[in-house]
Amino acid sequence: MKTFIWRLTFFLKKRPYWLQITIFFLLSLLIALGAIPFKIIIDKVLGENISAPKTNSWFVLGIIAPLFETFINQYVPFKLFQNYDWLKNKYGLYILSSALVFGLMHWYSVQYIIFAFSVGLVLGYSYFFYSKTPIKAFWSTTLLHSLRNTLSFLLVMYGGK
Repeated sequence: MKTFIWRLTFFLKKRPYWLQITIFFLLSLLIALGAIPFKIIIDKVLGENISAPKTNSWFVLGIIAPLFETFINQYVPFKLFQNYDWLKNKYGLYILSSALVFGLMHWYSVQYIIFAFSVGLVLGYSYFFYSKTPIKAFWSTTLLHSLRNTLSFLLVMYGGK
């Protein structure tokens, strides 16, 4: 896994910013697709549960939630990891911890927690990727999260019509 992260990092560093964000966005869609088999298994064991956030406000989902969640789920864990020498260079552990916190914060259902955890992996990696410039790390991860939430909002609001 560590080799994959370093190869991806090396690949992305050579690309322009707009392409980096696009690749992160596509990765977040692909990794979420990878969570579908787990959702199906859990649906069979626990019963289907399609619980999700109950809001029809694009502003909340597209702006407020990404700002708040990036702060809580990526910024704070990264700062905590940097405060302890024994955790300072454990980026894989940071990404997993950040994703776990992100997933658990989305407690609408077990299925949603797994889905959010998978997306949290990409958001955590995004923050790590830009972490040399903390402001860029925060705003890039917030942008990526906002793009994901906006797409989800549009699919839910207009996908069935």
